[in-house]
Amino acid sequence: MRTSFPDCPKNHIQKIIYASIDSEKAKQYLNDLARQVNKDPSDAKLQMEDGKVSLFSLSSSGLELDINKSLQILTDYFKNNQSFDSLELSYIEKKPEVDIDSIDNLGITTLIGEGRSNFRGSPKNRIFNIKVAANRFNGILIKPKEEFSFTKILGEVDGDHGYLEELVIKKDKTEPEFGGGICQVSTTAFRAAIYSGLEITARRNHAYPVSYYNPQGMDATVYVPRPDLRFINNTPAHILIQTKIEGTELIFDFYGTDDGRKTEVIGPKITERNPDGSMKATFTQKVYDKNGKIILEDVFNSSYDSPSKYPHPGDVLTQKPAGWSDKEWSKYKKEHNTQ
Repeated sequence: MRTSFPDCPKNHIQKIIYASIDSEKAKQYLNDLARQVNKDPSDAKLQMEDGKVSLFSLSSSGLELDINKSLQILTDYFKNNQSFDSLELSYIEKKPEVDIDSIDNLGITTLIGEGRSNFRGSPKNRIFNIKVAANRFNGILIKPKEEFSFTKILGEVDGDHGYLEELVIKKDKTEPEFGGGICQVSTTAFRAAIYSGLEITARRNHAYPVSYYNPQGMDATVYVPRPDLRFINNTPAHILIQTKIEGTELIFDFYGTDDGRKTEVIGPKITERNPDGSMKATFTQKVYDKNGKIILEDVFNSSYDSPSKYPHPGDVLTQKPAGWSDKEWSKYKKEHNTQ
């Protein structure tokens, strides 16, 4: 038996899809993406050859993902239910600070100061890190009146940026970390700035005396982002930094314009030395203009703890570190069987 149905209008069903986007998760995704694709601009780098400045590295622009505009692009994409094989996000072009068209008017004509330090006895990872970090500063230009920041130029310090693990002084201990040995570079740069008669605006000595930085009192510790080493180019022209290694000596040469200044460094000298290895040191920087008038005078005092307060891996503390409570110290001694 067949049943037939009278003609009737067909029902049309339309499926409507509502899409939404979680803004916080989208931002997190974009921030992760930015860390992978952002590219810093590269400044032009110069070198001194036979008393003349020459260009050895051209400048290049950088790119930075525009998080807010890219988020709007993603939102519109899902809101309008678009189907593209690819999606173009928004980027910001970052211009280099040093984009040299002509190097003839920079005023770089002579060596104005030099810094040296000796890393003799350093393990291979430390030497490797010194070379990587020193190369970051080779060819850098500092504009007149510009404040130089060591950590800004240094950038990130990790395995992805070419560093190996080596000992660093951190909080209350000495332990392996990427970039151990970079303070050899900051110390040498500090000395070059001092002997060039530049104004130091930020500098901190190490927690305890380190033989690589002899003579004690003329070191500068850094750790991204702080503490930093900073100084101002108080000369009338650009300063060009050149770095090199001769044997076990790291050398920073500062080239610029000879404005007739003379720099006198008094010290460094040890003012206090204790049986536990702690000490104090000081030196004075005096800068005179071409007429012999003093234009800058600064005293740099350094106070160093006992090295025993910052044990190396496998070492056991024999005295309570500064800042520890009696409870913390008692717990430490119990854990290490030194009661």
